[in-house]
Amino acid sequence: MGEGTRWLRVRAVVSSWFPVLVAALAVLAVAGGWAAYTAHAAPGTTTQQSEQAHWTVSGEFQHAAEVTRENPIFDVGTTLSNRSTYFTGASPELDGRYVATYSGLDAPPASIDLDATLVVRAVGEDGNTVYWSDRTPLDETSASEVQSGDSASIAFSLNATRIAQRQSEIQSSLGQTPGTVESFVAVDATTEGTADGQPASLSLTHTLPVAVDGDTYTVGPAATGSQPMTTTETVTVTNDYGPLWSVGGPLLLVSGLGALAALGVGRHRDAFALSDAERDLLAFRDERAEFDEWVVRASLPESVHDRPRATAESLADLVDFAIDADTGVVEDTETGTFYAVADQLLVAYEPPALARDSDAGDAGFDDLTDFVEASEDVDDSDESDDSADASGDADGGGREETPRPQD
Repeated sequence: MGEGTRWLRVRAVVSSWFPVLVAALAVLAVAGGWAAYTAHAAPGTTTQQSEQAHWTVSGEFQHAAEVTRENPIFDVGTTLSNRSTYFTGASPELDGRYVATYSGLDAPPASIDLDATLVVRAVGEDGNTVYWSDRTPLDETSASEVQSGDSASIAFSLNATRIAQRQSEIQSSLGQTPGTVESFVAVDATTEGTADGQPASLSLTHTLPVAVDGDTYTVGPAATGSQPMTTTETVTVTNDYGPLWSVGGPLLLVSGLGALAALGVGRHRDAFALSDAERDLLAFRDERAEFDEWVVRASLPESVHDRPRATAESLADLVDFAIDADTGVVEDTETGTFYAVADQLLVAYEPPALARDSDAGDAGFDDLTDFVEASEDVDDSDESDDSADASGDADGGGREETPRPQD
């Protein structure tokens, strides 16, 4: 036989699990085919939203107050600008300006409408609930053909004393009202332009708080910023799959189909089925490996064979006898037969014919394995020689010494 026990075990596994292996390989092939088809033949498409900014409008507040009343700190006529706090007694008039800037790369000209309003209102703690609101128009203006990088502005003027009076008048007429009273300048900026050749409009509102508290009033901080004019485009793109799908899928498909073909050819040629002799060989190999510590390789003297002889059905049975008889198991190096030598009995086990076939390659003890085992069993061979000498003494009427298993 020209094949080793490893191939015998592979054949045994394939023969026992053939339906399971076919099912598993079929699943792998289908999965690989689906992945390959999806990645290369029908990747499919997805819809994505693409947002593009065309131009931007930004706004900011500027404010100042001129000192109009005598005081020991500031000279009359002095202009105090962009302060967080002003003094009502020295400069009650606040002059403000809101500047809207239009910008964008290659942005076409646009028109900007600005509307400034003074808002006095009472709001809840959440900042969203408005209990009452009073709006006073301040000014409005329009600018056309505003180029990219240019600005449009609107000016307004406030009297802090009048704002405080207006708040008192409203509260007096409404009575005790809930919420917190606040006042601010709100500028509504509306920009009319184009985007992708189509008309486009952008509206935003910026505010500048003005809080009057006795002899002072606080301005800001302003709620400003910039806002882009954007358009959203729906784009359909082809799905892109990584190497796991584009490369792994075909490989899995080819591997699965190839393995299935190999199984089919092998099954057709009956290459996986084991004969009774091959099964016996595998069983013997398993037992030989399991009971290796009980076996000593040696050459038995002829006198041993004069004892009554019994035959064991398996190596396991022989080892069981040796344990009960407190003796060892000897593998005859010349015949390959296993013996358990008792005082009045010789029990033998004949391994399968394939195990003794010198041409069996790995199916028996191949030359390489024999060489390695012979090298590892040098000490055992010495013990076997001693046993042979003892057996020779037994021919003169003495009792034979039987090898014992090593602890």
